Amino acid sequence: MRVFFNARHDAHDVKAEFYHGQTISALDDPRRMGIIRDALAHKVAARLVDPTDHGMAAIRAVHDAGYVNFLSHAWQDWNNAGFDGAAVPGVWRAMVTGIGDANLNPGDKSAHAASVLPDQCHILKKLGQYAYATDTPIGDGSWQAAYWGAQTAISAANAVMKDGEASFCLGRPPGHHAHRACYGGHCLLNNAAIAAQHMRAMGADRVAVLDIDQDHGDGTQDIFYQRGDVLTVSIHAAPDNHFPFFSGYAHETGTGDGLDTNLNIPLAENAGFSGFSDGLGLARQKIIGFDADMLVVSLGVNAHEVEPLGTLGLTTENYFAIGQQIASLGLRTLFVMEGGYAHDVIGQNVVAVLSGFLGGIGSNP
Repeated sequence: MRVFFNARHDAHDVKAEFYHGQTISALDDPRRMGIIRDALAHKVAARLVDPTDHGMAAIRAVHDAGYVNFLSHAWQDWNNAGFDGAAVPGVWRAMVTGIGDANLNPGDKSAHAASVLPDQCHILKKLGQYAYATDTPIGDGSWQAAYWGAQTAISAANAVMKDGEASFCLGRPPGHHAHRACYGGHCLLNNAAIAAQHMRAMGADRVAVLDIDQDHGDGTQDIFYQRGDVLTVSIHAAPDNHFPFFSGYAHETGTGDGLDTNLNIPLAENAGFSGFSDGLGLARQKIIGFDADMLVVSLGVNAHEVEPLGTLGLTTENYFAIGQQIASLGLRTLFVMEGGYAHDVIGQNVVAVLSGFLGGIGSNP
């Protein structure tokens, strides 16, 4: 398996984040990538590949132009305003309609952020416009890391499209919480969505995105919610009591051309492998029925039993079985790294998924 490695990921090195009323050490720590890389080197026949710079076109095909301009200048604007430390929002515009309103299309949640702000606006206004959570500080190298994370996803997508061999996009920050025009959940650019859209642009007819991170892939859902050419499926902890809280419900199935091309499979706390496997069975049926010719897997391993925010209770052995089930789809597959923050197990859990997948290729759906 080829592992496209974002060697510039460590430029995003914020030291702390605000979580549940406390300042804690940043969960998305740069050490995560080295742990996974080293684990792969010892356990999987992986070939490290340096990504190619493909420029901005594929990023702009997914993300709002004003939002991208904000991200690329946020740190400079923050410094120019005289602030120290990482950039975090301090104020948000109040919304008359709550984004948790059951009658509001998930695709509308970031619509307020799509309006263009004048460049001279104060950075706190821009942060309040584009951030939806306090957990994603922006530091000196955050844009560089995010940009190269996207290039890593594009390069890996190109490789899968070219010869069909499975590839793994290993980079950070993660991406599946990044909407078309807002950010949160440690995510700035949506690498999985960028890869899926790039595959479509390169000639793939129908692309499926399968998100197995414990958190709902709200950003990916938002980006493709009104489209029928990309199927989005997310298996995650039920949002009533879990981030991102306001999306991930089963009734969110898409709208317009995207009607019935979004599937959410929320799981109860401590669902374990039995519940997750049942959910994956539903996901597989949906993907098979969609007749996808390419698969992008948002690979999060934060549902493990020792993860700091884990609630589903999966084990490393479970992740091996999950990899086998994904392989049984028989699709050309790109894995994109998402969450997973327990340093003691993140490497072995990623290895388990990819080993299960590589060992399961060729089995029947």
